[in-house]
Amino acid sequence: MRKTFSSLDSVLIERLFQPLLDLITDYGGVSRAAAACFCADIASLAWIVSRGQSLSNAVTEWNASGAFIGFVLLLLGLTALTSLRTMFRRAGATAGNPLRTAMQPHRAIVLLMLVARLVQPETFAVADVADLAMLTFAATALYLGACAQRPPVRRRSTAFAAVPGR
Repeated sequence: MRKTFSSLDSVLIERLFQPLLDLITDYGGVSRAAAACFCADIASLAWIVSRGQSLSNAVTEWNASGAFIGFVLLLLGLTALTSLRTMFRRAGATAGNPLRTAMQPHRAIVLLMLVARLVQPETFAVADVADLAMLTFAATALYLGACAQRPPVRRRSTAFAAVPGR
């Protein structure tokens, strides 16, 4: 199973997310870490929206245990997404990205959760759409974080270049 996902994971990185990151880098001037952090931030906002309605209902109904569990789940999800964002910032721009292999189980779980969320035959309320957006942006952040950083462009110094005609 891991071997099958490894090939799918490599195809997603090389054929979808690496060209997307190259496009973002070329036209937006944004680094790999900044793009992944931005997606993690959007996932955090979507997580707050997806948990907000149930937490609000528990508070208005004076359901102390439901409000406590909802608040703990909200904080737990935000802590996980914030630590993911911190890890993206700390991962250096090295030639071999350590997050590509280290985060493979995380990408597998998030993709599985995303597929399971898409298959569920439910009516899509605001919380459901926000939950789907959170999973989509979390998966995007994990994949953008796994891409390779482009090498820096080397520019020739014109100060010592020979001037033609002199």
